[in-house]
Amino acid sequence: MSVEQQIVDLDVSLEPDEVLRMMGGVRKGPVQQSIIRMVDQYVERFRERIRPRGVYTVCEVASSTGDRLHLQCGHVFEGQIAAFLEPAHRVAVFIVTIGEEIEQIAERRMEQGATLEGFTIDAIGSVAADAAADAMADHVLWSDACPGEAVTPPFSPGYCGMALEQQKTLFSILDSRPLGVALLPTLIMRPIKSVSGLVGIGLQERIAAHAIPCELCKVSSCKMRR
Repeated sequence: MSVEQQIVDLDVSLEPDEVLRMMGGVRKGPVQQSIIRMVDQYVERFRERIRPRGVYTVCEVASSTGDRLHLQCGHVFEGQIAAFLEPAHRVAVFIVTIGEEIEQIAERRMEQGATLEGFTIDAIGSVAADAAADAMADHVLWSDACPGEAVTPPFSPGYCGMALEQQKTLFSILDSRPLGVALLPTLIMRPIKSVSGLVGIGLQERIAAHAIPCELCKVSSCKMRR
């Protein structure tokens, strides 16, 4: 069954602390002031080089039983994601990207021997891509949720109870070509700084009562943990 999809430009907030967390500095204790200054400068320098966009569609939930989430558009997602999205009666299927520019700049810096600079720029791109997924959830809330409804956090293949193989199902629902995003045979997206996933839409009290799934997840090392 074909679906109607929308392409949207997204606004993201880049926080230096999030870049440091992505780099691992916060977990290892105090960070050198020179690193903090570099991150602050690079966030400001590359903020304008990030152009997040996304494509999404909203599908009705046909049924959610155990570890299978059936959408009325005919597609099925399997695994713990079905329990995470149990309060939802609609699901937004999405793909977001910040494009290739940041990734290419980071690669050039590393090839030139500026490893720390390249690593920092790459981390900025990763934070921006994750922020784009959150921005998509916000867009769904304001554009597609009805009064009295709320949205879940975004859940992505490879995390959050979704096997990476479910990228195939997700890409079979959406046409990612307008974004310039492709799914490679390895199930990795190109550009790399892209995120795909699901956002549930349901009654506010049901989603609030269901809580954040991260509170129940035992994978403490997950970078998607909230």
